[in-house]
Amino acid sequence: MARKITAQPKPDDGGFYCYIGPNLAGLIQSGTIYMGTKEEALAAAARAIEKQPLVKTLIVSGAALPEARLKVKKPGNALYANYQKVAAGREGK
Repeated sequence: MARKITAQPKPDDGGFYCYIGPNLAGLIQSGTIYMGTKEEALAAAARAIEKQPLVKTLIVSGAALPEARLKVKKPGNALYANYQKVAAGREGK
């Protein structure tokens, strides 16, 4: 007998989040995976967010990851701009 799935998971119901920004030595590494909710991911990355607030915008849900990974490499959108700003801040220190 087949089971019927009645509810679709919501994007913030858990799952995972991924940091798609540049490496920040001692703070956060590109590709870091955070299991759980967005709030839990942001809490885990709090030190990096404190030093570079735009890190918060570069932590994306697993559902958004494929598209977001392309956007950070292509000029003309917020993810690209934020990636560049975080990278520039990293080099300035």
